[in-house]
Amino acid sequence: MGACVAQAQIGTGSSVTWANAETGAKFSREDSLAGTTPVPIPTATGTNFSWIKNFVLAVTTLGTTNISNRRISMSGAAASGLQLFWKGVAVASYVQAASGSMPTASGTNGATPAGYTLMTTSLVVYDSASVSSGSTGPNGMMAVCCLGVDFTFAGGPGSATALPSISLTYDEA
Repeated sequence: MGACVAQAQIGTGSSVTWANAETGAKFSREDSLAGTTPVPIPTATGTNFSWIKNFVLAVTTLGTTNISNRRISMSGAAASGLQLFWKGVAVASYVQAASGSMPTASGTNGATPAGYTLMTTSLVVYDSASVSSGSTGPNGMMAVCCLGVDFTFAGGPGSATALPSISLTYDEA
């Protein structure tokens, strides 16, 4: 058999459903891949956050290998006043995207939400565990992500704001 086929997927819903996320995600205040409810730009110094996006690397075609060193990065810099954040979370600890699960707004521009790491263009390991590719579905931890919009963002609200692409990569042996 050999190498598996893996896909970036997003988890949504109160009882998680996994779907292809490789068509692109829109950071919003909705529990969906492509929500249109914008993150409000603060009216004074501060940072507002999107609802979370639960991403995984999922095996879609079985392999006889193990996947390890799941990494995350973004393709380039975000516009001034926008930041992407991530944290590794066990799939069993899935929480639906909602107003109650989004990071709390901050009174500081460029604030990093508690428990999250600022995403960069460098690949960073979010899960180093070695997991067999012998079953389909999520493999390893989720990369839970959110968008921060601060008072200095000069763009307008809505889905017309371009963000860098997010890459999820891994080692397979």
